[in-house]
Order: sequence, then C-alpha cells, then structure tokens
Amino acid sequence: MKKRILRTLKTSAVRVLSLAFMLAIVGGAVCYMQGYFDFTFIERVPIKPERVPQKNLPADTASAETEETAPVTEAPSSDTAEPGETEAPDPTDTGSISDAQNTPDSSSEIQKPEKQTAKTVSTSLKTTKAALSAGYQYFASGIYKAGKTILANTGMQGLGTKYSYSVYDARTTVTTEYERGCIVTEETTETVDRPAVLLRNGYLIRDVGGKLSLLKSDGTTVLSDYDESVFRLTELRDRDGNALFASVSTEKREEPIPILVANEFTGRMEESGYYEEETVTKEVEVLTYYTLSADGKWVKSDYTDENPHAESDVGLSFDSPLDYGESDCDIVRYSNGYNWGYKNEKTGEIVVYPRFQRAYNFHDGYAVAFDYYAMYFLNEKGTIVYSVNYDEPETFATFNEVTLPDTNGIESLGTYYFSHGLTRVRFRENLVTYQTYYYIKADDRSVLYDTAGKEFPIPTGYTLIAYSDGILLLQNNETGLYGCMNYKGAWIVQPQYSHVTPSLSGLIVVGNTGGKMGLVDTAGSWVLPQVYDSVSTPSAGMIAVFDSTTGWEVYRMMEK
Repeated sequence: MKKRILRTLKTSAVRVLSLAFMLAIVGGAVCYMQGYFDFTFIERVPIKPERVPQKNLPADTASAETEETAPVTEAPSSDTAEPGETEAPDPTDTGSISDAQNTPDSSSEIQKPEKQTAKTVSTSLKTTKAALSAGYQYFASGIYKAGKTILANTGMQGLGTKYSYSVYDARTTVTTEYERGCIVTEETTETVDRPAVLLRNGYLIRDVGGKLSLLKSDGTTVLSDYDESVFRLTELRDRDGNALFASVSTEKREEPIPILVANEFTGRMEESGYYEEETVTKEVEVLTYYTLSADGKWVKSDYTDENPHAESDVGLSFDSPLDYGESDCDIVRYSNGYNWGYKNEKTGEIVVYPRFQRAYNFHDGYAVAFDYYAMYFLNEKGTIVYSVNYDEPETFATFNEVTLPDTNGIESLGTYYFSHGLTRVRFRENLVTYQTYYYIKADDRSVLYDTAGKEFPIPTGYTLIAYSDGILLLQNNETGLYGCMNYKGAWIVQPQYSHVTPSLSGLIVVGNTGGKMGLVDTAGSWVLPQVYDSVSTPSAGMIAVFDSTTGWEVYRMMEK
C-alpha cells in the first residue's frame, strides 16, 4: 500500500513538472515574440509594420512609407478620404468603361471640413520667392501635375479682410423651356457681391472700400484708380494673347424697322426678315477694344465684334488657360479671308485648302471644323474621319440632331476641341408633328463623341455640365449634386458635392454643403483642403482664396 502511494505521487510529480515546463516554454515564446527579451545567439527578424495611411502630408508624398510625419511644405492633402479612389488617368490609354466604374460609391459620405485651417495651410505653402530659389518657375500653360507643380503663396498685401465691399453685374445664363419643348439658353447679367479680389485674364482687380485698382499677377499696381466703366476688362484676347479691354461709346444710326412675327414653337416675337418702309434713328452701342501696355498706356486693338471668326477667335469666351485654343502640333488653322483651312506652321505646306465656315485647332491629334451643312472631325493628315449634319442653334424646326451651343461661355466648355479622344456636342432629339415639316424638340442635352462619332456612355440619371482636361463634370438629376468622372469612366470626385467647377489647368474647385471649398487635381487628389469660404478657378496660373479668419490671399501655380 505504501509503495503504491509513493508510485502515484512520483507519477503525478512528473506530470506536473512536464506541464510546468511546457507552460514555461510557451510563455517564453510569447514574451520573445512581444519583444520582452532577446537571445544573444538568435538574430531577431524585423517584422514589417502594417501600412497606415499618413495624413497632412503633401499630395506627392502621402503614400510614402516612413516612421515620422514630414512637415508640410507644399500644398497639403486632405486628412480625410480622397474624393475618388482611382489612379491618375493614363493619357495614352482609352480604357474600357465598366459598370462598376460608372456606379458612384454610395457608401462614402460628403466630406466634412478638414481639421486644418486656412491659416495653417497658408503658412505651410512655399513662398513664391522660396519656390523660385528651389528651381520652380511660374506656371504658364498646361495641366497641374502632382510632384511637378505646386501652389506657392505670393504674400500679396492689402487684399482686404472682407469678402466683398461692393456689387457688380456678373455674366450668367438663363435657360428657358417653352411649351413645345424648345430649349433656349441666353446670356444675361446678374447683380451679385463683387469679390474683393477678382482674377480675370491674367490681371487682378482689387476692391477696397469700393475703390478699384488693377494689378499684375506679380502684385504690381498698374492702375491705382481703375474705372471699369471706361475700360472694362473682358475675357477676350487678341491674336498675340494680350487681354482685351472694352470701351463703350454710342453713335446715331438710321436703322430699318423689322416686322415681328410670333415664333411657331416658342411664341416669342421675332424678326421675320421683312422691314417697314420707314426707318428710325437709334443710338447704337459701339465697343472698341484696347490692350494695356507694360507702361500703363492704352493701345487700340484691331479686334472687332464684326468678325466673329477672327484669328483670335477660339470658339468660347471665358477666363481660359493661356494655351486654350492653341494647336498642340505643327498643323494650325488659317484663313484666306473667306474660309478656313489647315496648314503646317513650320513648312507652310497646305494640309486642307480653305473650305470651312468654322475651323478650330488640333488637340490630341484631331480637329473640329464646320461648313454650312456638316460638322467634321479631321486627323493631322487632313482626312475627315467623321462627319454629321447639323443645324444652327436658332433653328427650331430642324432635320438634324446636332447643333451648336446657344452661348459661348464656360458653360459650353468642351465644345470644338478634343481631349483624350472625346469632344462635346449639343444633341437634340425631335418629334415630327402632324405637319411633316414641323418638329418639336423632345430632348436637348450635351453628349461626348469620340473620333468615330461613337457616344460616350454617360451614367443614367446624370447630365453632362462640362468637359475639359479629360474630366466630365456631371450633375445628378435627382439630388442636384455634382461629381467628376474621368475619360475612362471612373469617378474621381464622388457626385455628392454642392459646388464643383469644370477642370481648368488641371484643377477643380470642390465645395461641400457646409460651404467650405478646396481644390483637387485630375486624379482626384487634394491640392488644397476644404477649409476656405471661397476658392477661385485658376486664372493665368493665379488662384484667389478667401477665409473669414485670414482674409484674401493669392496663390501661384509653379512648376519645375
């Protein structure tokens, strides 16, 4: 009995010691893995840490793997999710468009204002002087490219601390849909608060207490007392690229009295083409255009409104990038005084003899031209690759579905030029009435055609607002909110923002429902976070921003 008890105790002791030994080994392994101790004879293999998104970094370094956060020295990226989760588009890849790309990300929320402030962003930017010392130059033309282009703070003084000190008449458009479906867009003006810093055509108009002054892009004052009622700065340029100022005068003319008739489709009274026997004396407004010399002298320009197809005509009139309407190859349009054709600018070789009523320069390998009957797409050899009949926009009874835009402002951006193989066209569908020669417009919208005339598939429920830099500005027909899609069909800015502008120089102003605005590039990456009360579109490389805490500031696009 005694031996059995001793044997049992011996066996239990061995088991307890074995279990304790195993627990000690497991515990030691766990402690070693957690880094509580090391063995001198064992080389520890470093474990690569999980990649954590880094915030408040410049856009071109936000994806770098580093153990410490770099200071912000250039335009900071947002500390929230990007507007779109897509890679930068490849200009050489036309890409296929999938249903997944066309579907917005409904799980993402409208972006909230960043934790950064306008002041911290302002101080984080390089000054223009520092940028010049670092090898950057002032941005002249082209597209903003992350890692190559930056925003620098000009440090201009005396720009004002209030958003506005006065009002002015700003250009706008009004679209009217008449009883029979006719849709007409017309230019008009609207009295609104004048921004105290207004960028236009390479100049800066500063308003302090209602007194205007005109400045150059470097902050130099050209006119300390600027009266825009005498010389109004327009968005037009002459053939040398100089900004045009309009001077208004009146003169008396004998004018015939037109006979008006009601339009069959709109009901509006319009000129019939016939006139009364009598004439009437009228005071007619005459516009004379001037440029401003470097020493502040007014120089009369030969530009006139009487010649809408002048050498300087680029199709649309808005505060456009400096290279807008220029050919990106050696083939340029030219005129014989009556019609338009194309020639090689370097060799003088005629590519297409003048035969077009309208012609626009080449971009991305193709050009758009019109005669009296059709619209044409041409390649650089002068070969017509696609044509379609069209009607003038004032024609309501039309046999064709393609027509020109009613207005030539930024609202028609994307017309007349190709970008990434696509160009914008106004498309109308018509229904025949009981009289075969009467038509009613059932649809009036913008579409994108490729070089073969194939229509780009805009997502269902969306309207194309503008197209530029390979970016579609789209509006949700149900919510009224805006977003941006690239030419491949991928959303770069989710359609959930209350304010989005067309892409100009590769930058897009994005505003949320809280009223805060920022800038994104064509890849959907933040260039300026949404911390401002107002952000202007780029104007000759300048961007004006306003926040109630910092007042007005002007940033310059600069590139290496």
